[in-house]
Amino acid sequence: MRRALALDPQNPSLYDLLGGRLEKNGRSGEALELYRKALAKGIESARLHSRIADLLVRRGDKDAAIVEYEKAAQINPADLDSANNLATAYLEKGRLSDAERVFQMILATNENYAAAQNGMGLVAIQRQDPNAARRYFERAVQLNGDLVEAQMNLGLLYEMAGDRARARTSFEKFLAKASPAQYGSVIPKVRKELGNLR
Repeated sequence: MRRALALDPQNPSLYDLLGGRLEKNGRSGEALELYRKALAKGIESARLHSRIADLLVRRGDKDAAIVEYEKAAQINPADLDSANNLATAYLEKGRLSDAERVFQMILATNENYAAAQNGMGLVAIQRQDPNAARRYFERAVQLNGDLVEAQMNLGLLYEMAGDRARARTSFEKFLAKASPAQYGSVIPKVRKELGNLR
């Protein structure tokens, strides 16, 4: 891949392929450097900005990630995955109105985008509207039963509402599919909540 890139340094696909390989092999620092090198060569692509943003989020630099996601959204507004990542980063930085605006834009484009339904549920929680949050989370899991975060959020809402049976079901679905790598710190808490419901 590096030889191919040396022969064709203006080919955006080669940066994407090589960067993807580097990321897959745990060499995210090299991938980030490669993507930035592509931008420095004048190769502008939404995918490059989005990949840089994803790597910055993993490093914990959400402010820099937001800048990159915004660039990706400007270049390709149809990339709903990047838009969802941007909205999520806004939400995590406390920029509730920005997050809501982007999640709504995604749902205006595709009302069946489960992750944005979940995102709007999180916005509704922040706005202290548990009924709207429940509707968004229920829609999210209806659209994608593997969206474990929405299952967990729904379980918490059902539990707060006193609906123990549905809370148990949601927590069980979360535990059945939640990745320990991604949710390692959350799984024991959900198990504890589930135990309290028995």
